[in-house]
Amino acid sequence: MGLVQICPFCGERDETRDHLFFACPYTYTLWLQVLGTLLRPPPSSDLGENVDRIAAISNDRLGSIVARLSFQVAIYYIWRERNERRHSQVARPVEQLVRIIDKTIMQRIMSTRYYGKQKLAGLLQL
Repeated sequence: MGLVQICPFCGERDETRDHLFFACPYTYTLWLQVLGTLLRPPPSSDLGENVDRIAAISNDRLGSIVARLSFQVAIYYIWRERNERRHSQVARPVEQLVRIIDKTIMQRIMSTRYYGKQKLAGLLQL
């Protein structure tokens, strides 16, 4: 249609999928705070590279579970925050969104039987 989509987080003129998911300074800061301690070296701002790195985590079962869950929850809340900003003009700071994501991840782990299994005992700690 030729409409220009402006990023609601940083004001970048072209809001693309790759920009929205981690090339934007707001979402990359959020990504670093959510997953920065799980991936070494720190996560990239490139969506495809992040997907590949998370999919390649196979030697650490707990890390793989937490990384995949963190990725899914981060994507969901970034999209939700984007829509909130577009439709309600309500903006949350990165720190608040990180706390919400962290809480959601912990609640998801506790709502499953993961944390009760002996092999997965360290999931919440991670």
